[in-house]
Amino acid sequence: MGEQTVTHRDLARALGVSETTIKSYRSKFPTFLPVAREGKPVRLHAEALKVCLRIRELFAEGLSILHAAEALRSEFKEYPSNRRLSTAKKSAAQPAVSPAGQGQESALAERIAQMAAAQDQARLRMEQLEAEVRNLATLEAASKALVAELLTELRAAKAASAVQEPAAPVQTAPPAAARTQEPAPEAAPAGAQVEAAPDPFAAAAAADEEQPTVLTARKIVTVHGPAGPVASYALGREPRPEPPFPEPAQPDKAFLDLPAVIRSERGDFLGLPGGQSVRRLVEVLSPEGAAPAAWFQDTPEAWTCAIPLGRAQNREILFERTTTPRGNLVGLIRRMRINEAEATPVQLQEIFRQLRDQMS
Repeated sequence: MGEQTVTHRDLARALGVSETTIKSYRSKFPTFLPVAREGKPVRLHAEALKVCLRIRELFAEGLSILHAAEALRSEFKEYPSNRRLSTAKKSAAQPAVSPAGQGQESALAERIAQMAAAQDQARLRMEQLEAEVRNLATLEAASKALVAELLTELRAAKAASAVQEPAAPVQTAPPAAARTQEPAPEAAPAGAQVEAAPDPFAAAAAADEEQPTVLTARKIVTVHGPAGPVASYALGREPRPEPPFPEPAQPDKAFLDLPAVIRSERGDFLGLPGGQSVRRLVEVLSPEGAAPAAWFQDTPEAWTCAIPLGRAQNREILFERTTTPRGNLVGLIRRMRINEAEATPVQLQEIFRQLRDQMS
């Protein structure tokens, strides 16, 4: 049974990098990655996987090629005979390099190593962002499913209440025959004054005069004659109905005019260009045509603002009135939630940076 070997593609798949990166590792450290078998594809020893993992860690720490080679030399076996012939011929044909040239090559090598380390860090950051985007997508799908379930339950409850509610009685007018059988009252003598029936609502109107009321008209039939009923109208008073919903709470003007700020990782207060206020920040974050933002008081010095984003999505921001070390009153953003998912400090700083660019 032959020795187990790996290709550039196998190493790239195991490390999560490109094949070009593995080939660059071979070109920089050929004595630590010996070739097990020539041909296409080139096959390396199985130990090459551990060596490549260690090279990536050393570059991530910001080490140069020379320092990384020293670290590899202390951990892995080196094969000096594995140097490329082209490199040996080139070094034999070229004259000795001056110390100035060696310094430039060393600086170039360090710069290349720094660029490789920065590339690895950028890749790690992209992986973190992709994971966060997947989490947000999962939360969005869960919230949509919850809203659909709540709507289904609400429709079922409305349908059940409509079935259980009794039908209102319908008032019908008396038949014409019954009206003709009623004895007509004697006509009032000429010159006589017809006394109106006493108003049954006068006492109630006097009793409720002190309460907030609204005027309603009631029809009172007083005399039936040959020409038909003679009607009069009296004004009654009824209590003014209470509003169906109380007025929404709103922070005072002094709170809304506070400069909106966040805290950095070092504890510094970061504001918007021109000291934009809490009111202005809410206006910028509110989409056009959406419902107005709602406020809820958490403590005497803290308010939560719920901003609808459309399609059953919303953003909640907790503002708290606080004082900076310089004695300035500001509206500090303590927390931000998007669809019940709380934003991390890094995400909050990124959103604030985008707002600074947009409002500058």
